[in-house]
Amino acid sequence: MWILFALLCSFFFALQGAHGKRILGRIHPYIVTWAMFAFAIPFLLLALGIDGLPQVRASFWPALAVTLGVNLLAVTLYVRAIKLSPLSLAFPFLAFTPLFLILTGYVALGEVPDALGIVGIGLIVIGAYFLNLDKLKEGLWAPLRNIARERGSLLMILVALLWGISAAADKVAVLNSSPFFFLAVFHVLFPLFYFPVLWLKADQWKQQVIKEAPALLTFAFLGAVMIVFQMLAFRLTLASYVIAIKRAGMVFSILLGYFFFGESHVKVRLLGGAMMVGGVCCILL
Repeated sequence: MWILFALLCSFFFALQGAHGKRILGRIHPYIVTWAMFAFAIPFLLLALGIDGLPQVRASFWPALAVTLGVNLLAVTLYVRAIKLSPLSLAFPFLAFTPLFLILTGYVALGEVPDALGIVGIGLIVIGAYFLNLDKLKEGLWAPLRNIARERGSLLMILVALLWGISAAADKVAVLNSSPFFFLAVFHVLFPLFYFPVLWLKADQWKQQVIKEAPALLTFAFLGAVMIVFQMLAFRLTLASYVIAIKRAGMVFSILLGYFFFGESHVKVRLLGGAMMVGGVCCILL
């Protein structure tokens, strides 16, 4: 069952990204970022009510503060990356999260990856190259130069780095409470702390929230369903296995980009995405 839950988590993650890209054409990114959490609160409170209140240890609160602070920036950049670049070029760069974890482990702790980890790094880098293989006619280095020119891709690489930092805090918070308690509290606090940004930066935010409430509710609902399936899978197997399959969502995002937004070069991008998924699996194993 954990494989089914993880695949559903991956699918809804990609589906939320596709829906987000569609509505970002008419809704301010800060409104979408705020609504992703604010509109999901009822769903996650319901999940917490079914799951029950856990014992909350003191270590929960510092970990929550760290991940909240990091994600206030990371989620803002994630939404902007979806808006700026094709799904098939932005989403796959989330595969850089485990790569950054290896690099930070080497710098901070002197940990050297084994052969499988090195293969994983190679697959992720080669896969990123293949995402822009259509630029090869401009020169051998053109695919890499295109990554540097694609603002959404660069932002998503930064998101991957930030989520690599917040991952440890997430784990501490969950271990000192419960998955659904952590998610419920996080989804209540995020829109509360993000509200000043919404108030100051998003023009006519009240009118947009009211007018686009169904679209925003759908966006939040897809995210809530995604995270519930992720938590259900976590309870049945190692979190690293679930995240590896969740990153397969990059393949779903390439297909959704092709079918719903007419994004081009789907074959080479699918090949690149598949390589990056394989790289993630190698690193996590």
